[in-house]
Amino acid sequence: MPAEPTGWAIGIDLGGTNVRAAEVAADGRVGRVIRERVDRDPAARPFAQLDRIVAALAGAAHRPPVGIGLGVTGPVDVRTGVIDNPHTLPAAYQGDVGRALAAHASRIVVENDANAAALGEALRGAGRGRALVACITVGTGIGVGVVDGGRLRRGAAGHHPEAGHLVVADDGPACYCGARGCVESIASGSAVARAARAAGVIDASGTARDVYDLVATNGAAAAIVERAQRALAAAARSVAVLHGADIVVLSGGALGPTEPLLGKVRAMLAPSIFQPPGGASASIGSLGDLAGCIGAASLVLPA
Repeated sequence: MPAEPTGWAIGIDLGGTNVRAAEVAADGRVGRVIRERVDRDPAARPFAQLDRIVAALAGAAHRPPVGIGLGVTGPVDVRTGVIDNPHTLPAAYQGDVGRALAAHASRIVVENDANAAALGEALRGAGRGRALVACITVGTGIGVGVVDGGRLRRGAAGHHPEAGHLVVADDGPACYCGARGCVESIASGSAVARAARAAGVIDASGTARDVYDLVATNGAAAAIVERAQRALAAAARSVAVLHGADIVVLSGGALGPTEPLLGKVRAMLAPSIFQPPGGASASIGSLGDLAGCIGAASLVLPA
């Protein structure tokens, strides 16, 4: 990437399945990108994979990054940078990630991955120019980030509200969060794959993508995806009404067929009278799998 007067940053999107890292300029342009599966080797040194990836990006540049922004699948303490998420991340990804990467940059900011994706779409993507953006990210899990006037909405003590655990079907599957029928337990990539395995649609090595590919030819796969999309649409309506969003952006690598999903979400939003002036719209994210990297990098780049 050509040198920028305002510098560049490394943006990292660490999910439960994949890790992405990118060179991001202050204007949002993306240079080199590294994509890998999360290393689940139980003998791996803590944060060794991230350390190697960051070193590769920083070492190939003409000058060091101004900082590193990380969007990490929660729970993560944004005040301390400590990851404590045994639910979706392996042992090598628990602990103080900022300390592990301190040799590469003087400024390191850690954020929830759904918040990072929401920032990316609000500042540079499908939500650009909107007053209040609610971004639902569907991957291994489901996260929701809300950006109000360019700033993230947070819970108490900086806590990330986990709207992916909104209950949308009280007779739904049990979730590790302690509830039954939350949207993540029905519509996340891992939930879709789990339901398909139980129904004999895919084998033990199959993924949600395999299920989506079978929708047109397999009735059981179609029913699983239909249920997942209805759950997402219900969650999208709740999020939009709760926050007064003027746009709901759907993002992530496990959305599945986007046109029928978008239709369901728009149908759920349309009848609500509790909308801001001009109503609430819905859109698929425009930044693809780089939304989290771009949003994470924005945390350390000059505005």
